[in-house]
Amino acid sequence: MTKPNKPDEKMHAVLTGDIVNSSSLSSDRRYYLYETMQNLSIAVKQKYPLDVPHGLAKYRGDGWQLLVSPPRNAFEISLFMRTFIRFHFEKEKLDTRIAIAIGSIDFAPDDNVSEGYGIAFSESGKLLDALKEYRMAVTLTQNTNQNLSKFANTLIRASDALISAWTPAQCQAVHLALYGLTQSGIGKRWKSGAIAQASVANHLKSANWELIKEISSLYADIFSSPS
Repeated sequence: MTKPNKPDEKMHAVLTGDIVNSSSLSSDRRYYLYETMQNLSIAVKQKYPLDVPHGLAKYRGDGWQLLVSPPRNAFEISLFMRTFIRFHFEKEKLDTRIAIAIGSIDFAPDDNVSEGYGIAFSESGKLLDALKEYRMAVTLTQNTNQNLSKFANTLIRASDALISAWTPAQCQAVHLALYGLTQSGIGKRWKSGAIAQASVANHLKSANWELIKEISSLYADIFSSPS
């Protein structure tokens, strides 16, 4: 746990989200959502061990919160989580809103990140509450360059327009691509059974995966030095 007696001046990303359409779940599927979020917490820590110091925390009902430190991979991790949820709940069409706040924190408990405190925590929660038309947004809380902040948020909204239109198959293809798998490797790990490399290629192309990769790389550069 980061001690509260001295604020942590390093940059962190606090991701705050909630599950869209979860109220429509039956009791058994709601339990499956609980299990899926536990599995997602494990998966994200295994995939990003240098970026995610703590597990996924519960936050206000069907909400969740995650600390990403350093913040450079915040966009990619958001993409990893969002695609995971969407292809695991294809029939229910579940999704998650994600509000990313980049800034300092005062402390973050190891066992429950959502009890952390600091500007990145407070601004991430406020940003989630303000999300209406889009399902992703970002704020650089200690950035003096307002044009950079506007650019970052405009870019994430443009990305959201693409991501929100993805099918569950496109989400699964992108999610597995984030592991660095080849198209053949993605096809072999397909959730419902192996599919051909050509099918994977079509899913990635229709999802504009190459463009999303470029945006993710750009975000890594922005989040490396949000000043």
